[in-house]
Amino acid sequence: MSRHTTFRYCLDPTVEQSIVLKRHAGAARFAFNQSLAFVKAALTTRKSCPDHRVPWTGFDLINTFNTWKKTEAAGRVFAVSTNGDTEVQVTGLDWRTQVCQQVFEEAAVDCGRSLTAFSDSRTGKRAGRPVRFPRFKKKDKSVPSFRLRNRIAKTGRAGIRVGDTESARSVTLPGIGAIRVREDTRRLRRMLAKDRAKISTPP
Repeated sequence: MSRHTTFRYCLDPTVEQSIVLKRHAGAARFAFNQSLAFVKAALTTRKSCPDHRVPWTGFDLINTFNTWKKTEAAGRVFAVSTNGDTEVQVTGLDWRTQVCQQVFEEAAVDCGRSLTAFSDSRTGKRAGRPVRFPRFKKKDKSVPSFRLRNRIAKTGRAGIRVGDTESARSVTLPGIGAIRVREDTRRLRRMLAKDRAKISTPP
């Protein structure tokens, strides 16, 4: 029998790491909003074309976002040659490599969950108060956050590690690196060392 236990740690990042964390949170908000924009655009198209497919699940939105991020719609530049000719160069979402890819995927999953909650609420599959259609996240009103998965590499090394540096009070995140934490991580480290616990992807 297994159970889920939450360990909460307060990060103590450097100035540079704070910038990286904010960038990841901004990327998550951007991906959520872009995923929702895909859905709204598809719903509008379906009014005139009933057979048009609307991406609704997290899986669909991940695929849609991954396709879109490499297209001209996501980014382009105009290159002017020495003889004055102008050429359009597709860059796609050129800053996507500055953050961990998982941030985009998990934000798309969040959007899909919000859509499912809305549809289940309308059809009576979800009890409780009615759930409204998702809204775009605003920078000044939404809480900056992002989620990462604990992927296990072929070598057996986990993507998220606790106390994996010279300082036991640290957490290592994929795409970001080791960040100091203010609390003692001893209890969790002992549980992990004895295989009594594992860091799982949030449900």
